[in-house]
Amino acid sequence: MRDTIARQSDVDKSSMKYEVEPGSGDYRHGTITFCPQRGKSLDLATIHASLQTTRLAGKTRSAVNYLEITAKGEEIVVEKDTRLKATGASPRFALGDDPKTEPAEGAKTPFRRLCEALAKGEKVTSVTGRVHGWSGPWPEVLCASPGEPAEDSEKSDEPAATKPLLLIVTDFQTAEE
Repeated sequence: MRDTIARQSDVDKSSMKYEVEPGSGDYRHGTITFCPQRGKSLDLATIHASLQTTRLAGKTRSAVNYLEITAKGEEIVVEKDTRLKATGASPRFALGDDPKTEPAEGAKTPFRRLCEALAKGEKVTSVTGRVHGWSGPWPEVLCASPGEPAEDSEKSDEPAATKPLLLIVTDFQTAEE
């Protein structure tokens, strides 16, 4: 997988890091980190298509825990949804909490803190989060579209091609004014 991503024309090859977790036995659990080339943006659909051509799309017990990205751009509030249009990228991200987990009582999730910052008028410059749909065994992840929308977005009147990917917020940055 690391080599597939490194071959992408928009990936800065010098940014590629593969860190293997200690004690992972026969299977090498690890984290792959990479960045776009200067002035470029990474396209999730292209990465998804490239990975589909690898052995990961076939019979493998290998899996992805999550795909975490940092998107830079300006936030866009559309009716009741908070969305981010990433700079230089085509996908729009619907920002939210993990639909599968309930926050602890009284705890503020990163998404709730983001909403509070926006309500105070702070300018959000980047959002880090996990792309919903990018977890599980590779064959299952790669047979689906590159970021299935959340179940509740199925009720939306938007055409499927324009539905934003759900980005489960884990962190965000605001402008230092």
